[in-house]
Order: sequence, then C-alpha cells, then structure tokens
Amino acid sequence: MPLSRDVASAFPAAGPDAPVLEEWYADLVVGYHLPPPYGDRLVTADDLTELDLGHRQLRRTAAGNLAAQLERVEVHGLPPVFTLSFEGIEATLLTSDDVWSSLAEQVEGEVVVGAPARDVMFVTGSESQAGLEKVHRACERVFFAGHENLLSRHLLVWRQGGWESL
Repeated sequence: MPLSRDVASAFPAAGPDAPVLEEWYADLVVGYHLPPPYGDRLVTADDLTELDLGHRQLRRTAAGNLAAQLERVEVHGLPPVFTLSFEGIEATLLTSDDVWSSLAEQVEGEVVVGAPARDVMFVTGSESQAGLEKVHRACERVFFAGHENLLSRHLLVWRQGGWESL
C-alpha cells in the first residue's frame, strides 16, 4: 500500500516494531498491510521474523493477493478523466502492472494518474491537456479539503512498465 513519506516518518525507522517500507516514486513509499483478523496494521520487521518471510517473498505474496482481487476494480467516468474504485484502497492499484496495461488503450498518450489520497484515484492521458488540468485541479481540491489519508500532489506517468513523476 503506498504511503506518503510524511506518514511513513511517523513510524519507528528501525527495530522490531518498525514497519517494512520500501522507497518508491515521487514522495511515496510502499508498506505492506495486514488486514483483520491480524490487527489491521502494517507488516513489521517482527512480523517477517515470526512468519519466516523475506522481503522478496513478502512482495511476491502481496502482488499475488492483489492480482487475485483485480476483478473488483471499477472504472468510472468518460474520457478525458476516469476514476477508479477499489474498496477504499485505490492507491494500491499503483503497484499492479496489469491495471495500467489495460487502461493504456483507453487514454490519449501515456497513462497519467493522480493519487491524492489512499482511496482517491484519477486517470487521464499524457496527450490530453484538458484531462491533465482536471486531474491536477481534482488532486489539489482533495489536499485543500484536508482528506484523512493524503498521499501525493504529484502526478505520475506510466512509462515502460513503471511510474515516473510528471
């Protein structure tokens, strides 16, 4: 699950209670979430030891779990801007190559996303000036409103199987 660096800095940086975080794109890091009944929290270094998991295996397991749920993704709207729905964890979709490969056919140019909050995702194309402006304004409105789970003001573009800041 993507997290803002600001949110991540509130957690311990080291030790058994430190969450497993990986550097990612722009001002985001990735953490791994344990849902109920396991505590509804981020995976910690202690959890990895207890589960006898390495970072690579954790990453693969998380990717497999996400892939198994992708059929629940909903796309709303019409060009030039779409929104995605995924049960309140829309930002998690940023970690799935499959989602962006399929959406690439529906936008003008490269896929561009705004993920201003964990549960808010806007999608447009890099060649749609109107779409880019709408996504940028929508992201700014989410930040201005002080949404509970803020992530990033940066727009990301999907290039060659990975994200870059736009």
